[in-house]
Amino acid sequence: MDSIDKYRYKHLCRVYYQVQVWLGNELDPENWGWVLKDNGLEPIQTLLPPAPVKLLNTIFCNCKKGCNYNCGCKKVGLFCSQVCGNCQGQSCSNVESNTTDEDAYAIDEDISDPFFFLEQPIEMQQQGEEVSEEEHITVEEFEDYFDDS
Repeated sequence: MDSIDKYRYKHLCRVYYQVQVWLGNELDPENWGWVLKDNGLEPIQTLLPPAPVKLLNTIFCNCKKGCNYNCGCKKVGLFCSQVCGNCQGQSCSNVESNTTDEDAYAIDEDISDPFFFLEQPIEMQQQGEEVSEEEHITVEEFEDYFDDS
């Protein structure tokens, strides 16, 4: 999967989840591009790091206490790490949660292909209506849409 597809994957999952909610189907949001954080759902923006790892390792703070809103790492959208001057990414409020990448991005193996759900018919729960072939998009149609843009 190239980097563009890694970016689009989580977005596509969230879009699919939202459509299913509108249709009255119950799905676990954490399997469809959302992560539970502070008693609420937040979108998983991408599977990619915000910058190359080499660059991320050169950014660090020297906060004296707490790493609050003045923290240099926090200002640029990063968590504190072991290279930070005083906190070493352990004794501050700007550390990554205990959720591992595997937990946050866990997805059923049946849907590991980012376009899997586009090929699945939408099961409508309204008066037993059957879904026609024209009511869902195929992977080819989806790829054609992005090729034309």
